[in-house]
Amino acid sequence: MQRHLKLIHDIAHGKPARLRSSEWRHVEKDHLAKEPACQWCGATVHLQVHHIKPFHLAPELELDPDNLITLCEEGGYLNCHLIHGHVGSFKNFNPAIREQCDQHRKGPDAKILEEIRTQDPELFEFITLAKKLEKKHG
Repeated sequence: MQRHLKLIHDIAHGKPARLRSSEWRHVEKDHLAKEPACQWCGATVHLQVHHIKPFHLAPELELDPDNLITLCEEGGYLNCHLIHGHVGSFKNFNPAIREQCDQHRKGPDAKILEEIRTQDPELFEFITLAKKLEKKHG
């Protein structure tokens, strides 16, 4: 039923009319078991299985493991799904996201973030889960 509601939503918003495969939930679960952290920042909550080539443009790649990457979507300071996977707008997509994640994890920003994670878990939570913190205090 939910797949059909999504189809109606997409049609109403001018997107191509395509239903996700009934296998998608299984593939998504398997992917998260293999890649259980955001490939940009390392977060382990609010994860999304992102299609590198979007489903509506390449439906034949919907279940292809090589077309999937885990990104977080907390909505706080680090919303890697939107910022990096979609280059700031869900109308866009980033075909080089996997390579950029690999480069980022080797760079100084990732090292700083990892130091914060190990040295000051509360600060790391604030950085990666800003919305959650706002709800507690707001």
